[in-house]
Amino acid sequence: MLIESTRFGSFEVEASRSLSFDDPLLGFPDSSTYVVVEVVDTPYVWLQSADEPEVAFLATSPFLFFPDYDLELPEQARESLAVDDPSQVEVMALLTVHRMGDDPVNITANLLGPIVVNVETRKARQVVLDRSGYSTREPLVA
Repeated sequence: MLIESTRFGSFEVEASRSLSFDDPLLGFPDSSTYVVVEVVDTPYVWLQSADEPEVAFLATSPFLFFPDYDLELPEQARESLAVDDPSQVEVMALLTVHRMGDDPVNITANLLGPIVVNVETRKARQVVLDRSGYSTREPLVA
């Protein structure tokens, strides 16, 4: 599929790299399909909207930076994603790069609202973990 992006220009990507959101990401109601663009030699990926060229999010597996991250998928999310087993699930945390001028100061991860993907169907959903104690701005440390 051909993707138009203000960040990456035009590029082709296999349909198997796309994610379909029945419920769009919070604050982005016009983007329901994203493609995963890997950042070579890093643990990061970009989620580039296939619907809006200017929308892209930096993401990573939260477990790489937060080994004690405890994600209990709510029943509603399990049903909507049609997952029965943890092996069917991939989890991503959206990242924010905080800057002072042009210089990055720090990076935070949204652990309160992770992206959960059924790796078999490529359906995805942002899940808000009520009463988890996590925040949308957990400092990312290596």
